[in-house]
Amino acid sequence: MIGMQKLKFSYFQLTFGQEEAYLHPEKTYQRLKRCGYDAIEITPPKGRYGLGVKMEDYARRHNELRAEYGLEVSCINECWGEMWDPYSPVYKTMTEPKTAALAVAETKTSVDFAAEVGAPFVTVATAIHAPVDADNVAECVAVAVDALRQMCDYAKERGIRLVFEATNHLEMGKFVNTALNHKRIIELVQRDNLGIQLDWFHANFEELNPYEAVMDAQPLLWHMHFRDSNSLTPGYGTVDFKAVIRAIKKSGYTRYCTIESSPMVPDSDTAAKDGIDYLKICERIADYQISAEYPNGYSIHR
Repeated sequence: MIGMQKLKFSYFQLTFGQEEAYLHPEKTYQRLKRCGYDAIEITPPKGRYGLGVKMEDYARRHNELRAEYGLEVSCINECWGEMWDPYSPVYKTMTEPKTAALAVAETKTSVDFAAEVGAPFVTVATAIHAPVDADNVAECVAVAVDALRQMCDYAKERGIRLVFEATNHLEMGKFVNTALNHKRIIELVQRDNLGIQLDWFHANFEELNPYEAVMDAQPLLWHMHFRDSNSLTPGYGTVDFKAVIRAIKKSGYTRYCTIESSPMVPDSDTAAKDGIDYLKICERIADYQISAEYPNGYSIHR
């Protein structure tokens, strides 16, 4: 097992709640440093979830905290769910021209924020305007491709890459919900700064199995969310994270594994600590399972 690269862990800050995320972000940095995380994933203060915090002030504060606690920013996630963002999915989508234009404009501001805090990626998703079916799927794909091209071109100017999250049909509608279909959209977009983000909560709904999802996403798997089948911290549900880790290690994935829990059960400190501890145990087992020593491989000599 010598030479296997260790996973890097991040945490999606907004799941600690709006008040902590926007008014007391230092609490998150203290918790993540204490628990052994390498990075933080940030949602800019927009819409009703920003609690009146100004974007420039928020970027400045995170840069101060990054320097103080030695954490990187793994990704900027502009939460596209209706609970957090009043523009989505009712007004901000990728399947209808007017609302896709809003999605492009909003993503550009997130790209600017990413450049300010040194984040390599910004997450985008395919929220839908109306049900997608055989009659309108070609039109919806065309709108999405055009919007993604505009986002990618702007992000390219700022040195930022976009990660396209495969979501489940109950949250974002039945449209390109798998890694393989996201790859097909990316091929149509024809931009080299657009990759795939797998979230194992969503993948648990839509993918055939974890290994196949990881393989289908190659070579574009750039970011991942580690959230369990019940939306709680890893280990609290039924996702086979040992299989996930075996697959990403076999595929050569070296970027961040961002842990997420919604809600925080039983509390923020426990969820953050249990999540990283559980995944580190899974990593240790997965490393052994894919090593030459498993099972009893030490007895085989060439």
